[in-house]
Amino acid sequence: MSLGVPQLGVPVDVWLTAPAGSGEVLEVVDGAFVTKRIGGNPHHYLAVSLLLEFERQWGAVATAPGNWAIELAPDGSVVRGRVPDVLVDGDELRTVDVYVGVPAAAVEVWSPGNTLREMNEKRGEYRAAGLPVLLEAFLSDSGDVHLDWMVNLGRHWSTVATSEGDTVLDVPARPGVHEAFSVVPNSLLRR
Repeated sequence: MSLGVPQLGVPVDVWLTAPAGSGEVLEVVDGAFVTKRIGGNPHHYLAVSLLLEFERQWGAVATAPGNWAIELAPDGSVVRGRVPDVLVDGDELRTVDVYVGVPAAAVEVWSPGNTLREMNEKRGEYRAAGLPVLLEAFLSDSGDVHLDWMVNLGRHWSTVATSEGDTVLDVPARPGVHEAFSVVPNSLLRR
């Protein structure tokens, strides 16, 4: 009798078909499912607006949300899989159910229900995976959109631009890292 190779993570097809509760999404952390709550309509609208801005300004392909297999086991199962609000890269995002590799950028739209621990875990995972750009967005207490543009310096993230409300977020291109990006945060909610 031969013993099968133990599964080290979650098979991709299982991740894609596993049932999540209403208002929830399943991510994979250390080879096991973790349930994450998803935001409401302003959260989703903001994510789609940022997707459109990346596609318009960078000529890239983006998806909102995006299934990203950050770490695969030798057997191809997902050890770490996250669902950023937006993934930005190339044509592959149109054809694969789960993105494997390092995207050009990712967006996290934080909601009041996100814990600091969860935010720091994702930041650390994205940095360790080599993600060059992380754009964080949230609605401030005043209802304004707040944006933080961060670049990966290897050992930590560096916030290179921050903007809120009607003040332009203007990020110059960094050759070899990212293209230029400019947007008025509140315009993302079409106020």
